[in-house]
Amino acid sequence: MRHLVGIVLGAVLVAVASAVLLFGVGEVAGRGGATSTTGLALVCAAGVLFGLLAALRRLSPLAPLVGGLALLAAGIGAWVRPAFYTGVDTGVDQLQVGLPAVLQGGTALLLGALLVVVGLLPGGRRRPRRDEDEDDDGFTAVPDGAPQAWRSPENSTNAYPRAEPYQRPPLPPS
Repeated sequence: MRHLVGIVLGAVLVAVASAVLLFGVGEVAGRGGATSTTGLALVCAAGVLFGLLAALRRLSPLAPLVGGLALLAAGIGAWVRPAFYTGVDTGVDQLQVGLPAVLQGGTALLLGALLVVVGLLPGGRRRPRRDEDEDDDGFTAVPDGAPQAWRSPENSTNAYPRAEPYQRPPLPPS
């Protein structure tokens, strides 16, 4: 079930993040060199959405993998046949400018490759859940009674006399 949710979230989130990125890049590129804080904010928001998509790997590794494969397919398609995406009419000026800039500039290939690598990384080991009643492994220091004071071993060559529990050894004469 988590993999199905990962596939759906990966497909939806890559579409939303790509649209925000295209709109932001189109806003920046459409200004002709003028500063666009809206475009910068949209590109940063797209970066956060792509980061969220990569973080969804904890839910299912298929989330970034599906999104990365979609971006790779779009980037490779624009690289092999660039005329296909230049003739697409989006109806929005910013998207019309941002689509060829992102696809033919290699941004889609870069993001797609990164997401595919994140999706293919090994997940590591999961720790099994421990029951509260489970016996200790013996390596943890757990007090089992009254604390003991310092004591010398029975057959010691120590110059100090043997100390009894809760008593300090006497200090040597000075």
